Amino acid sequence: MDWIDKIKDTLGAWKLSHQVKVEKGIVNIPNFKDIQDIGLIYNATQAKEEEQITRIAHYLRDQGKKVWTMGFVESKTLPYNRKFHISSEYFWKEQLNFFNTPQKEKVGQFMSHKFDLLLNIYFEPLFPLQAMSSLCEAKYKMGAQLPNGLNYNHSVIDTGSDHSIQSLSAQMVHYLKVINQHD
Repeated sequence: MDWIDKIKDTLGAWKLSHQVKVEKGIVNIPNFKDIQDIGLIYNATQAKEEEQITRIAHYLRDQGKKVWTMGFVESKTLPYNRKFHISSEYFWKEQLNFFNTPQKEKVGQFMSHKFDLLLNIYFEPLFPLQAMSSLCEAKYKMGAQLPNGLNYNHSVIDTGSDHSIQSLSAQMVHYLKVINQHD
């Protein structure tokens, strides 16, 4: 990342901190059984991660959940091998404003949807990913612990040295299944 992008990210983070209200106080942890709509935000630049997200989304759908995915491709244009589906969208550099923040009118339906749960499945502290996570509406947001990351998650998962999205998502689902259970 060049110094101009660093300045844009810093200004974007400052602007975003004034635009998005972070909930203060206690937020109820949802019971996995009660969650219906789940959004997954991830870094779609690498094909390997794309395949893992597809498996995670499939697993959640098998659990009876409605799942939408939003991948960020760190490119000026969307590569030809990335395809939109009804519940799978992408955003890329061309869809960011001057402050490297996603533009709602260019990104699609994902930002307009109100999720029960938003899973931020990435380890890279890329500002466009964090901005998307901050701007999306969700009753509960979870993500990995990011060094110098923005404060937009209700809970963070520390995976230690295991920085695989498979491990992160498995810990997120496990956490939601064992905490706040009621019959």
